Amino acid sequence: MDQTAEVMSRQRLDLYITKAAKTAGYEEGFGVAGCDLSLNRWWAAYNRQSTREQSENDRLGEYLLTNAKLSKQNGGIVPMEYVIYDAESSEDLNRTGMIWLRKELIAGRRIAGVVIPFQGRLSADPLHQLAFERECAYYGIRVVYGDAPGGDDWASQTTRLIQAQANALRVKCNRDNALAGNIARVLAGKAPAHRAGYGYIYRTEKIIEARTGRTKVLRAWWEIDEPGTDGEPVWRSPAWVVKQIFVWLGDEGRTAYWVAHKLNELEIEPPQRTTWDPKTVIKIAGRQCYTGKAEYNTNGRVPNPERPLGDLTLGIKRTLVRPKPDGEKVTFEVPGLITKEQWLRSNKNLRERGRGRGKQGKRIQALFRNRMLCPKCGKPMSVLRKKGSDQVYYYCRAHYCPWLRNPCNYIRFIPGTWDDEIWEEVCAMLSNDAWLEQQLAEELSQSADLEKLLRMEQFKISQAKLRVSKVQEGWEKGFYTQEEVQIKLTEHREAIARVESEIGRLRDQMANRNLSAVEAELLRQELMELRDRNLRESIFEERADLVAKLGIKILPSEDLKSRKIFCRLNLAKVNEEREQAGFAKATFGGAEGTRTPDLLRAREALSQLSHSPIYQKYYNNSWAWSQFI
Repeated sequence: MDQTAEVMSRQRLDLYITKAAKTAGYEEGFGVAGCDLSLNRWWAAYNRQSTREQSENDRLGEYLLTNAKLSKQNGGIVPMEYVIYDAESSEDLNRTGMIWLRKELIAGRRIAGVVIPFQGRLSADPLHQLAFERECAYYGIRVVYGDAPGGDDWASQTTRLIQAQANALRVKCNRDNALAGNIARVLAGKAPAHRAGYGYIYRTEKIIEARTGRTKVLRAWWEIDEPGTDGEPVWRSPAWVVKQIFVWLGDEGRTAYWVAHKLNELEIEPPQRTTWDPKTVIKIAGRQCYTGKAEYNTNGRVPNPERPLGDLTLGIKRTLVRPKPDGEKVTFEVPGLITKEQWLRSNKNLRERGRGRGKQGKRIQALFRNRMLCPKCGKPMSVLRKKGSDQVYYYCRAHYCPWLRNPCNYIRFIPGTWDDEIWEEVCAMLSNDAWLEQQLAEELSQSADLEKLLRMEQFKISQAKLRVSKVQEGWEKGFYTQEEVQIKLTEHREAIARVESEIGRLRDQMANRNLSAVEAELLRQELMELRDRNLRESIFEERADLVAKLGIKILPSEDLKSRKIFCRLNLAKVNEEREQAGFAKATFGGAEGTRTPDLLRAREALSQLSHSPIYQKYYNNSWAWSQFI
């Protein structure tokens, strides 16, 4: 079977089959070559191991020997092509070899029977076993197990059912014991026994006990992958890549797509893949272990109840990652590669800009992908291209997901020509140099004030800890009684707790601010560079990058006759200045609207950056335009 070549070479599998047939004394009936597969008198032999790592051991030889003995006892002949091997979990029947066995051999009535060395090799779920056996009974296929009765009588069926429940219990106990053992290791000051995060290496210190001969782990920890002599990671090493990812995402405001493309250009090998993609970058950016605090047993995968259930024997996919209760997770110390602020800033940028936002350059060039909001449900709209045409439209994907609890009923399409119109309006608003410098200067000033407050609070903690040490010193010298010490320590600890709470609030405020100091300065430099070349002459990637940094979102009306555009910058002040100067005023009468002379003068003063009537409404820390079509 060709599927076995994915996890095991054909040569190695053939060697196992030949030796198993020879040992069982059934060379003429097991692993026979040259059989006429158009006949349906042949048998199949199914074998499974849980992981690809297990496929490297020699346990498969025992399974095949049991297959050969069972085939000999029942008089079945197994062609070489019908020896099936999987290296996948027993949770469900969604395996390459098992699907081929069920759909092609059993449903196609191409075999007379199937031998399985042990019942646990089929599945650890009683429901899946019953479904498989029911299919075989329907198509007239015999099923023979090496460790369970294969009859169709009530006693045999009950025995197999009880044994299936025992197999499920065995799998559950193995997982629970592995989880409990790792948690115990963390509590003992060791790193859990699993693969270290990208950028780290898992290290252990072991001894062999003389009395039992078993290996005992004395220490387990993570080390930085390829540190240099100066303490910094070596260039192009995994640890260097991690630090660079957070610099690109957090400090420079790059997209996950840009980072993946850059790493592919540098020809750096990604973890467990052949090339970098945005999902890999986002996964690395989401791990808090790089701040020095690694967590174990933090999240778990659960099924998505809004998706169709489908075939139960193929498993219920756990596609949603959900946090576990705080009492179940444990933390351990690892060498830090970045600061907590860098981690917060990078993940904030990813949330603002959307996952893989830069991908549209490779697919459909839609400037406001994931930023055009549905007028009905408010969710980001998807993009499609009309077949046989270059016309692009925005549409609400939630309308085409009937499995959702509350599917959207908005069926209208928004033309892609809105991209150019909205971009011209953005150019018009960003043409005021004086306002832009003032606004960005205010952002930088606010960021500096927050950092100053944060340093002051941290200084308060250090002073409080110093007072605690003095109280302890005074108690040791007999200056304070035990009651006085207890009162003073309680006061100082309460003060420390209040300051730590304030520090957390300030950090959250810094993480949730509209623009950080670094982002504001980068935005200023980019706008100045684009303005020198004229905003309207910028390429698509530059426009998309600027739109993301400004956090622009568009909310059309349901009749598509008007739209609101929201931005992260506050334009209230420039609105007042422009109104005093006669700029950007527009009144509308009827569906098509009328233009005032003030608006015509404004268009000329904006150096041909705007070509459509604009009606502005301003809010605190946000602004919106309504454009009538």
